[in-house]
Amino acid sequence: MSPAASRRSSIDSMFTTASQFEPITLEDRIRITFEIANILQKQEFLRKLVKSLMLYGCPAHRLEYIMRHVSTTLGVDAEYVYMPNVMFMTVFDQGTHTTETHFIRQAQTFEMHKLGEVYRIEKLVAHGEVSVDEALVFIDSVAKEPPFYPRWLNPFVYGLASFCGCLIFFGGFWYDALIAAGLAMMFAIYEVFSGRIQSFQPIWEVTVCIIIGFVARAVTQYGFCFTPIAFSSFIVILPGYPMAVAVVELVSRQLVSGVVRMVYSIVYAFLLGYGIQMGSELYRTIDKDILEQETSECSRAADITTCDIQRIDQRFFFLLVPLFALAYCVFVKARPFRWPTMIVVSAVGYVVNYLLQCHAHAPAQVLQVVPAFAIGLLGNLLTKVTGKMSFDAVLLGVFYLVPGGLSIKAGYGMFTNDDSLGTQGASFALAMIESSIGITIGLFVATLVVYPKGSQHTPLMNF
Repeated sequence: MSPAASRRSSIDSMFTTASQFEPITLEDRIRITFEIANILQKQEFLRKLVKSLMLYGCPAHRLEYIMRHVSTTLGVDAEYVYMPNVMFMTVFDQGTHTTETHFIRQAQTFEMHKLGEVYRIEKLVAHGEVSVDEALVFIDSVAKEPPFYPRWLNPFVYGLASFCGCLIFFGGFWYDALIAAGLAMMFAIYEVFSGRIQSFQPIWEVTVCIIIGFVARAVTQYGFCFTPIAFSSFIVILPGYPMAVAVVELVSRQLVSGVVRMVYSIVYAFLLGYGIQMGSELYRTIDKDILEQETSECSRAADITTCDIQRIDQRFFFLLVPLFALAYCVFVKARPFRWPTMIVVSAVGYVVNYLLQCHAHAPAQVLQVVPAFAIGLLGNLLTKVTGKMSFDAVLLGVFYLVPGGLSIKAGYGMFTNDDSLGTQGASFALAMIESSIGITIGLFVATLVVYPKGSQHTPLMNF
């Protein structure tokens, strides 16, 4: 008899002997089947949970922490590695000494209402108040919910954000803001159509920036100012928030995703600045008679700060600041019942920044840390008191603080000799990073004050 046949017969006899002394009953078969089904169901829930968190805008540096916490609660031995738009989930089976790796890819968007619903079911699962079956049904129902805001509303949201941003952040006048709002609405329509052409998606931001730079330069001959119009027209895609998230990830020791996002944000800012400058120079090539020197008002607008005398009555800011927050509430798809909380928290961050800068004359480091600490503290207290997610309110406050406009001026300054934009190139990039570090420290200190020992049962959904 061959050795292989001998081994086979030995194995067969072993199973035969085992089956004689330990017969598998029908109850055992049913139990094993249910245990396997339960394990597979838990893995399916974890896959859908991480995909939902990535899709709806969960803070990137919290993803691995949240998933590990939920896995431990469910009794699943799993590890997670996050990279921008990609999550690697590896499940270990100690009984069979095998592993199973899932590659989950999902681009991040903002759906604050659905993120709040996912946070609610995640909290119930962590406390053991719902079964995995019920959680799966709930996540599927959230995913199938129709959009609350129609797509035709996007141009008006972009227009309102650009109108208010032009007046608040870029020193524009009323007619500058109207032109910026019109260009922003064109940008929103352009975004919809460009998404339908696969080969056009990599360059659509650059092409729309060329158009904006061209139009903004063309209208300067009629008394309009280039800087407020050009920079506020696409305020919704300014890379300040990704820059802040990159610094948060680096501080959280998530080096791979942090470095990738940091490099992307800097290159993206230079890309947009290149498009703006290219559009401007394209019009200068066509119209040789365009004035090289802007008016004194426009020159002042290029360097205007919060504490300078604005070109409009600053009492209008009491209306413009909430309107800007309202536009972003719709942009991140928050439901109307969340609007008051989000607007108040973001307005508090803006007011603290204004008071420190204009009345206390605080240094730059304090200006970056204290407002972020204020909105982070409010958000964490709201979560602790109400038990509901307040990440949407803090996110809106961060939108007021991130150095988006500064980053675009960095990209623009790389391709122009205009000294009015300040120090160019590397200095702007360093200023962007410094501001993001200040915001990160403020948010982390706020979390430390409210949750000094972390959360015992529910994973934190905040910065």
